[in-house]
Amino acid sequence: MVRILAKAAAVTAAAAGVMLVVAACSASGDPKSGTESLTLTTHSVAANPVYHAVATGVFSATGTMRATSTASNAPLKLSFPGGTFVMDKVTPGRQSGSVNPATCAAVYSITGATYKISNGTGSYKGIKGSGTANVKFGGRLPKLSNGKCDESPSAVPVKGTAVAVIHASGPVTLP
Repeated sequence: MVRILAKAAAVTAAAAGVMLVVAACSASGDPKSGTESLTLTTHSVAANPVYHAVATGVFSATGTMRATSTASNAPLKLSFPGGTFVMDKVTPGRQSGSVNPATCAAVYSITGATYKISNGTGSYKGIKGSGTANVKFGGRLPKLSNGKCDESPSAVPVKGTAVAVIHASGPVTLP
């Protein structure tokens, strides 16, 4: 039994040594490329909401995303503890939506939107990438005095009912 434990310890030590060598090589400054996935969520109905951002893939981080202005084509700035980068050149995808006339629950989606990533600072300096995004929005619209749902472009979901989730994914390279 002691010999088996000693062999297991030796194998564990060798594996740990290999992992240290791999970690040292991967930290050598070589470009890192692969798929980056972003999940962005907000419960805000503001014109320019702050999204909670979670990044996984080539790098992993948690931060925020917000448009750089209220213009509809404004670049989106993602801020993480190690720096920032911009998501821009967003093209609209296929849009669909529905409203339940009895409850005024609204669901809208955009699929296949595309984007570019660039203009990194800090840990993301030199980042380049692109990808596709899908957007889901849900909320309850207010009712008009006639009992119908307010589906006008200026309608704001009832407070506390709105949620927007964006799933974006694509190849990125960090120098």
